Amino acid sequence: MRICILAPGQSTHTYNWIQYFAGRGHQIYLITFNEYQFDALENVIVYTIPPSFPDNIKIFSYIIKMLFGPFINAFDAIKLRKIIRKINPDILHAHSLSQYGSMGYFLYFPVFVVTSWGSDILIEPKKSLNSWIMAKLILNSAKLITCDSNAVRDECLRYCNQPEKVKVLLWGVDLTTFHERETTYHEKKIVILSTRDFTSIYNIDTIIESVHYVVEKCPYVKYVLKNTKMEQVAEFRDLASSMNVTEFIDFVSRYMKAHELPKLHYDADIFVSIPSSDSSSISLLEAMACGLPVIVSDIPANHEWVTDGWNGLIVPVRNPEKLAEAILHLIENPDLMQLFGKRNSQIIRDRADREKHMANMEGLYRQLLVNT
Repeated sequence: MRICILAPGQSTHTYNWIQYFAGRGHQIYLITFNEYQFDALENVIVYTIPPSFPDNIKIFSYIIKMLFGPFINAFDAIKLRKIIRKINPDILHAHSLSQYGSMGYFLYFPVFVVTSWGSDILIEPKKSLNSWIMAKLILNSAKLITCDSNAVRDECLRYCNQPEKVKVLLWGVDLTTFHERETTYHEKKIVILSTRDFTSIYNIDTIIESVHYVVEKCPYVKYVLKNTKMEQVAEFRDLASSMNVTEFIDFVSRYMKAHELPKLHYDADIFVSIPSSDSSSISLLEAMACGLPVIVSDIPANHEWVTDGWNGLIVPVRNPEKLAEAILHLIENPDLMQLFGKRNSQIIRDRADREKHMANMEGLYRQLLVNT
């Protein structure tokens, strides 16, 4: 198959997707507005197109984009028509509705697939009438819609009048890289890990605000806050300093390749992911695969993976006191931490093997071409 992917070139999710299908012998064309920052792959050709309106915009420009976003995306689609005609793919697959999905919609390609990344359907359509209309147009024009949680599927069904074409399909976890660790508890220190980016939706400030509650009873803790982007690092360092908890936090602010990430998990005791909105978090699933007990926020997608008190703890969104209580509860119950970790690694082996989910996606691609 010749598959054209519209997706952010800086995302590991994009890389993992194209790596799998290129490895299966399919010809992959990636069109992205971002600089592709990964190793070159056989069977992959990358086209980097400067966007007409960049994403890193200030508030005035943001308002303009909210008002005129569809027209901007339509103009971008016109720029891409020559490339699409040249490569002549069998399938056009847009990842995320907001920008690439809109652009894919305006290309009017006969076999159009769209994958929701979570916030693009859970949050963006509620911001403006334009975004709401575009979500309906994109989802109803696609031949296939994939998403990685029941919560996102249900939200897609509010905009799409053909429920049979909405499929839940996970990005999955590479179980050859992320697998259960040998040791699960450190007697002399407790390491609390978050690998969520430093953007507002992930509530990193709430994690930092929980520190002083925890260290009052357990001063031998270390929080490791890892992110791939440099945005807001100074802000969070200042917050930690203002609360006199800097000594308890390591900020890991750099891009790490997939094979480097498990070391963070193997050195940790508890994983925390407390977003205000999310789909099935890859970061969460990777931590579970490594055998970590998890603390997550009380949102629908997290309930698909964590049962409170059985394989993790669920806390209210943006509540540092409750987060601290959950962390201390696990610290005080090391046997529970180990039990949760064992259960989590088994859950991922059973339900989130990337190879199986990508093989299912390949089958969906083939079925589309047979039916078109």
